Amino acid sequence: MNNIYGEESGKGFVKEVPLEVFAKAIESAIYKSPIRENNFIYLSDLWIITSLPEDLIREAIAKHIDDIDLPEDLEGIYDDKRNHIIWKKSQD
Repeated sequence: MNNIYGEESGKGFVKEVPLEVFAKAIESAIYKSPIRENNFIYLSDLWIITSLPEDLIREAIAKHIDDIDLPEDLEGIYDDKRNHIIWKKSQD
């Protein structure tokens, strides 16, 4: 079952948007984000590009990182506000 995001529209129903849609928006933002120190992208850059809430970005990355097409040189995604690595490329 998909998580449902959205709120009362005023027309008597809640608009439902599956998490996969947000993962695709994040994928697009990753390609627009600057690659920073150690080939990481910052969560704050993804937030600026997408305007999605940071917790939603974190959740979409955590649950759908395997479905997101990532640049070859990207080593990870870093939460610069909380000083925490959200995702790091595996060392296969």
